[in-house]
Amino acid sequence: MGAPHERWNPKSPRAHRKSRISPHPHPLPVDLKNKKVLVFGGAGFIGSHLVERLVSDGASVTVFDNLKTGRTANLASVWKHPGFRFVQAEVRDRKTVDATVPGHEIIFHFCDDSDIRSAAEHPDTYVEQNILGLFYVLEAMRRNGIRVILFPSSTTVFGELANPPASESHGPMVPLNLYGGAKLAAEGLISAWAHTYDFRAVVFRFVGIIGGRMDHGVVHDFVRKLQNNPTELEVLGDGSQQRSFVLVDDCVEGMLFALAKSAKNYNLVHIGNVDQISVNETADAIFQVMKLKNVRRRYTGGKVGWKGDVTSNFIATETLTAWGWKPPRSSHEAVSEAAARLAAEKPRA
Repeated sequence: MGAPHERWNPKSPRAHRKSRISPHPHPLPVDLKNKKVLVFGGAGFIGSHLVERLVSDGASVTVFDNLKTGRTANLASVWKHPGFRFVQAEVRDRKTVDATVPGHEIIFHFCDDSDIRSAAEHPDTYVEQNILGLFYVLEAMRRNGIRVILFPSSTTVFGELANPPASESHGPMVPLNLYGGAKLAAEGLISAWAHTYDFRAVVFRFVGIIGGRMDHGVVHDFVRKLQNNPTELEVLGDGSQQRSFVLVDDCVEGMLFALAKSAKNYNLVHIGNVDQISVNETADAIFQVMKLKNVRRRYTGGKVGWKGDVTSNFIATETLTAWGWKPPRSSHEAVSEAAARLAAEKPRA
């Protein structure tokens, strides 16, 4: 790590290390070899990590992405693989969805806008992409006899948690932002299609999934702010907000584990960690990774950072725990690894 007083040096060997692909901590009782998988939103942050893993496990993968937030660079390691195909299109384009879905066996639907704050500025396109686009995918699956879908929901469906961690049976749901509202609507649509048309659906509720290739979120924002000004950090809110984090590699592992274990028509699975840390502790971990000392913190004030933010995203992971799976890294360890990966990347223009 070096001496604590050293500044972050983007030319250091650590800054340019490659993202480490961790060994699989749990043997998966699922064979993905030669499976035909379609990943909507596969050029994005979580989607691209998932695609890499699917390809490495022998699946033939089609990525469907509009490249609004995703990037083809995220798929550089699989781009020329013979089992990989890319379709650049809008999930709101029903004809293209209908033309792409046939011939696949498993659908991962990651094709949504996950920027919570920007959603309030573009509600029409947000609902069209996140809800209507999902409807198009479900209908194309139904008409073509494809019955397996995996979908990422979010802890934002809960709203403000009075007594975290929230269980998988928590209720009532009171989303505080459009992102959470759209995710809750999507959960309902998928449940209805799964029970009516005999799908096998796995819906995940994620905590903060972090790692390289992120383009927003507290860990991303802190790293980029500190790269621009290593002497001062703006912290939205008062820094006391509690966050649970999972490294993206571990999230992908958890999803595939759930795919292997799930058996019901509708399977709701929380992917979270066993702990949470404060936003201030998140900043401390990033300071350590970037070798920064005596950074001034400038707080914007209030218990939350913006309208629709919450004080905690901590959830219980009953199903995965019962199946014998948990993330191998703590929230703090996930933040440290994610910050190192982000700091080694060239920031997006």
